[in-house]
This record gives sequence, C-alpha cells and structure tokens, in this order.
Amino acid sequence: MHSTRSRRQFIRIGDRAVHYRYAGQGPVLMLLHQSPQNSRMWLQMIERFADRYTVIAPDTPGFGYSDPLADAAPGIDRFAEATLELADALGIERFALFGMHTGGLIGMHLAWRAPERLHCLIIDGYALFNDAERARYTDRYLPPFVPSWDGGHLRWLWSRMREQLYFFPWCDPSAECAIALPPYDTQGTHDAAMDILDVGDNYRSGYGAAFRYTQRQRVAELQCPAWLIYRHDDVLLSHRARLPALPANVRSEEEPDGVEGLHRRMDSLLQQSTQPLLAPVPLAAREKDGWTRRIIDTPVGEVAVRLRRGSNGAVLHIHSPGQAPLPVAVLQVDARTQIAVELPGHAGSAEITAPLTVETMQTALCALLEDVVPGQAVAVHAYEAAAAYVADLAAYLGARLTEVALHRPWLLQADECACLLARLPDPALHPAGGHMAEAWQWERERHLLWPWLPASAAARRLVAAPDAAQVHANVVELLRLGAQLPLVFAGVAVADTGLRLSALRVPVTVHADAQDDYQGRSAAMVADLAAR
Repeated sequence: MHSTRSRRQFIRIGDRAVHYRYAGQGPVLMLLHQSPQNSRMWLQMIERFADRYTVIAPDTPGFGYSDPLADAAPGIDRFAEATLELADALGIERFALFGMHTGGLIGMHLAWRAPERLHCLIIDGYALFNDAERARYTDRYLPPFVPSWDGGHLRWLWSRMREQLYFFPWCDPSAECAIALPPYDTQGTHDAAMDILDVGDNYRSGYGAAFRYTQRQRVAELQCPAWLIYRHDDVLLSHRARLPALPANVRSEEEPDGVEGLHRRMDSLLQQSTQPLLAPVPLAAREKDGWTRRIIDTPVGEVAVRLRRGSNGAVLHIHSPGQAPLPVAVLQVDARTQIAVELPGHAGSAEITAPLTVETMQTALCALLEDVVPGQAVAVHAYEAAAAYVADLAAYLGARLTEVALHRPWLLQADECACLLARLPDPALHPAGGHMAEAWQWERERHLLWPWLPASAAARRLVAAPDAAQVHANVVELLRLGAQLPLVFAGVAVADTGLRLSALRVPVTVHADAQDDYQGRSAAMVADLAAR
C-alpha cells in the first residue's frame, strides 16, 4: 500500500539534480507549477489525489531545489523536454498532466510534441499574451535580482511580491491594471518572497520562457484530450477570449467556484481519461557515479545530502549552522565515500518540522550515516559553529571515528556565547519585511565584527567586506530557520567545545587563517594537540 503522504526525492538527469514530490498509487498524474513557485504549492493537491493516482510534482529546472538547465535563456520547449526526461528517468510511459500558468504552457508544448505520452492534459489558466504584452512584460516584469551590499534587493523583493496582488502586471500601477485580489498577509508575503530567494536571479528563467513563447496557437493542434480551465478568480480569465478555434478533443471551460471547483472538475476528467498502470512506478533514488543528491528518511524527517560513492570508509562534511552548505567543489575530498549533509532546517532539509535542537541535529547525522555507510569507518570535517556537534558524534561513532578536521572552529567562552545569543537577529516576521533587513545586517556585520563581542571598535575585524552573494546565501538560510533560529544557535554557542574536542582520542587537525583565528585560540589548540 502506498502512502498518500507526500515524500521527496532527487534524481540525477545528466549533470542536473531534479527534485520531486510523490505520493499514492495508480495511474500517474504529474503536476507542473507556475513561476516562480515550486512543487511546494501542490502539497494539498498531492494528498487530495494520492488515494487514486501516483502523483508526481517536480520542481521545474531552476526552481525549488532543482538545478537549472545549462541554457542561458531556456525556452518552453526545453522545459517540456526536461519534463519528458524526468518521466523517462522514472520509467513512466504515459501520464496525465496538469499545469498552471507557466506549467500549463510547458504541458501544452509537451502534449503537442509527444501526444502519445499523455492520457490527457488539464491546464489551469492558459496564457495567450499578445506581442505588445510580451514585450512590456519581458522588459519591466523581470528585472535582475542581484544581491546588493546594503541588502536593498530584499526590500525590493518584499514590495514586489505584495504589488503583484494589487496590479497585473505588477510593474504597471495604472488603473487599467488594477486587480481585486486579497493582499497577502505577512506570512504569505514571506512565503512568496522565499520562493524567489530559493532560486535568486534564476527566477527570470521560467517567467522569461513563458513571455518569449510564440507557439501558443499550437493549442489548436493538440491530438490528446485536453481541457483549458479558466477560474473566475484567475488574472488570466480574460485570455479565454483570445483562444483560437479548437478541435473537438480540446475544450475550453470557465470555473466559477475557484480551486475547489477546479479539483472537482478534475475528478471527473481524470477518471474518464486515465488508464490503470500495468506496473508500479519505480520512485526509489538511483545513485550514479560522481556527486548525487539524495533525500534520506530519518527519525526527525527528510534530510538532504550530496553523496559521492567511494571506498575504504567515509568522510562526513558538516557545514556551519545558519549558513549555506558549502559547494562540493570546495570540499577536501579523497577516494572515500563523501557525504555533504544539508543540516535540518537548511537548504533541501528545510522542511523538517522537528524542533531544531542539538539533539535533532545529532539524530539526523547518525541516521544518515547508518543509511549511507552502516558500520563503516568515518572521518568528520566540521566547519565553524558545527564544531559543537563533533564531540557527541564522536561518542556515537566510537571506534568507527578515524579523524576529525575542524575548519575555523568556534572556540568561545561563556560570556561570549551569551553575547552572541543576545545579539542574534529577531526572526519574527515584520509586516514591512524588516526581519529580512535585520538578518542581512547581522550576517554582513558578522564578518566585520566578532559576533560574540559587544559591538564596538574593539570588536572590529580589519578585513575586506564580505562578498554580497555569500552574505545573501547565508541570509537565505537564516530566513529558512525562521523562529527556530535562536534554538539552532543555542545548540552551538557553548563554552566547552574546545575542551571536549581536545579530549578526543583520534587525530584532530585545525584549519584557520590568522584573520579567522580569534585571539589565536585555534593556534593554541593546534599546539596543545601537538603536545599530547
């Protein structure tokens, strides 16, 4: 029996990691999201249909947790090809396809190109922009989203997401573009902004592909059963009048009862169009040579890891909590199996609902080791604040632990821990987006001032300003942590870390440049270890 609870996984297609959600059993129903969102928008819909269908909802390339396409400006045809590549990789011969807005355009092109692959196509809001609209939207609708040193791009993003519910297009505040939709509440604005923060400037790829697409009239050439549904509460309702003459197998209908009415209509359409599966869809992770990305079930939830299989034991890389996971290209690797975890609450592990205590972190780390390299010898590389996790992990591994490498470890005293925790950014959501600005200021100044000292000239680090892109990446993780941010830092701002690490009975190496070694504590630890 397959669960109706949505689960997640990655699959590698070429050099890309593709993230998808899945649940249920029966004929396959694939859901394609609108821009700039991701498969998270379909959580309720997945569970609604999973009692009758195998529901698969991918993050389209470059959105959510999926890697982007290599093309500089991919078109709708490339997104459609990528969808077929995913179906092929999962062993899916035929499926029903549902798409909204950009997802609807992708679905239409896929259906036009490969009608034999679809039971049916259902589109929620088929867009038919005219030439003038496309030109206007491409020029003004999609400005570059590039981190600025002062964090001003976050203020723009907050205002931009609110504006899209006042005007369509958001960049034209004229009366003729005014729309009557309820504005976001604070949580809704934050969630919408996070969809773009997930992907950065790549948010323009899906939108841009939709605006540039000039083959919309092919909807009249479709050969599979297709329904174009226009909800009365959709900004694209007026586009229904722009449809060309349609063949008998393609129908256009209005839906006055919103999303619920759409779902009820889908119940009937899917029932008459889909066919039973001859065999279950194989949705297990498939490992390949080189780095792959996986979701691993643990007692605290789904944990994302990057994995490269090797031999003779494993190396576990633990990034600093509150920061973005390190790119695998900068990790020190060898012939052993390499495991780069994305800590609970961060990146691909952000959807864990367990409290992000140090116990949760340890449970996740131990569980993924038992899943990936059960019983094998393990070396641990910990970065910055993650040094606080090492001693307990060493106690769990026992004789399996072969060595420890500490990179710029936090070696703090009790008063410094208290100061750091007292000065953390307030994660409470602010109606005007002030929590984003506060996170930016704290993260940037963490590089300019020792964050565990009161702000003063004495706390100043005489170093170059941090790279805005790296500050941005870390701020995204702080915002993902949300209300649990203080809990995460409370687990790593502890005063006895240095003593516990010095007591380990395995080789310990410490890596820290002089400018990153507060009061020479790392150098002193190296000397102490050498004298043992």
